[in-house]
Amino acid sequence: MNILCFDIGGTEIKAMVGQEDGEVFLDNFPSRASIDGKLVVEDIFEKIREVQKTYKIDGIAISTAGMVDSLAGLITYTNDNFKNYMGLSWPKEIDKEFSLKAVVENDVKSAALGEYMRGAGKDYSSTFTLTVGTGIGGALILDGKVYRGASGNAGEIGYMAFESGEFEKLASTTALVKRAGEKYPNRPYNNGKEIFEAIKEGDQDAKDLLDQTIKTLALGISHIMLIANPEAILIGGGISQQEDLFIKPLREKIKSYVPENIYKSTHIRSTNLGNKSGLYGAYHLFLDRFGEN
Repeated sequence: MNILCFDIGGTEIKAMVGQEDGEVFLDNFPSRASIDGKLVVEDIFEKIREVQKTYKIDGIAISTAGMVDSLAGLITYTNDNFKNYMGLSWPKEIDKEFSLKAVVENDVKSAALGEYMRGAGKDYSSTFTLTVGTGIGGALILDGKVYRGASGNAGEIGYMAFESGEFEKLASTTALVKRAGEKYPNRPYNNGKEIFEAIKEGDQDAKDLLDQTIKTLALGISHIMLIANPEAILIGGGISQQEDLFIKPLREKIKSYVPENIYKSTHIRSTNLGNKSGLYGAYHLFLDRFGEN
């Protein structure tokens, strides 16, 4: 069975043909989501027709930014990066145009499922995956299933309220860079990479900025551990690849916030599939929903 998978972001769209004996990754192409969601539909349809010239496609699996009611197949909420996208039903549109079955899921939930099935979470029965980047997203996987909650939006931890603001506005990479720019406008702290480079060069101010981010992240993650008690916490996003400067001190800070038995029973590590995790997750969601034959 050939499942054509897409991962739709605000700036680009990734694509893959998932097969029983492997996968074929296709070239990324630009996303026109910020202009009009209808253009994204046009571009996806054009890509489907193009791929059908080479492969017999048996279904479509979509991972996308925004809140998604996966069971109903609806985009239920988007930010300003996606125009005229809310309310779209990918399964309905794809069935109408191609008579193909389709699934759609939020990108963080897709990435979490991908990591659970093939990546850093494959050795655990339960995982909570966080993506730390422009914002903060999350997803809980229990026994191979995405836990969606009553509204389908379980895991939207970026909106968790702290006394000084929302979680993602305090602890995302975007928040780190913004805080650096406000406090040190004349320093070369324009992105996460530059801040980590400064830390490696012994810049104490850059280290203090990161320590503040780690403290807030650790507090949020400790709440997740106390509520869900998953076997593994998986952390994604470019910042998560900094094992010594980020993951290790994050573990130590979390350790100070939770009971010892909970800390010892929880593996805290970075994800390892990179930007392919959403495609893998969408693929496995399709197989779970419609079967492998």
